Amino acid sequence: MGFWYALIGIAAVIALFPYIRCFFKRLKCAHKIKKLCHTKEYKTYPTHPLWFLGNKHAKKCDLYIETANEVFAVKLFGMPRRLSILILKENGDYFIRSYIALISYGGGIRFPINGKPKPMPVYDFRYKYRDEWEIKTPRRVLLVNPVSMEFKRQPHHGGEVTVGAGEIVNGMEIDSLPRLLGDLESAL
Repeated sequence: MGFWYALIGIAAVIALFPYIRCFFKRLKCAHKIKKLCHTKEYKTYPTHPLWFLGNKHAKKCDLYIETANEVFAVKLFGMPRRLSILILKENGDYFIRSYIALISYGGGIRFPINGKPKPMPVYDFRYKYRDEWEIKTPRRVLLVNPVSMEFKRQPHHGGEVTVGAGEIVNGMEIDSLPRLLGDLESAL
């Protein structure tokens, strides 16, 4: 009987590994943001107690970072599996492309599998927004953390275009953690 419990435990750990990875990446993300904001004397305003666990389905932004001239409204968007691609469509939908590897004698092949297109929630980047921030430049940031292998944009006419970190898609600045930290480091 103990064998079956061990086998079930191992299977559960394997199935939950992407989410465990996501949790620890988010802890690291929160630590890096707080550390930079402390050294640069920026103010952070979480919109809920466990802001670093914000998910892509919640419509409210997770964190505000106030610099001297800007207010970064940050919404977290997690990609539990590193070897996947986030594809943002022009009509406001998104889907995740994963890969299955088939290994045979003499080599291997990766087959892409597109997830079901889902509508991107309309995020509220003004949730708990303060009146004194109205004079500062707002920045609507979709922070993809943990980050996927790549971001792409799919225009109406077909094809796919690689999205660079910091590019504006559907009214949001798509950022990875290093890009956001770089923007905060250079903010005035």
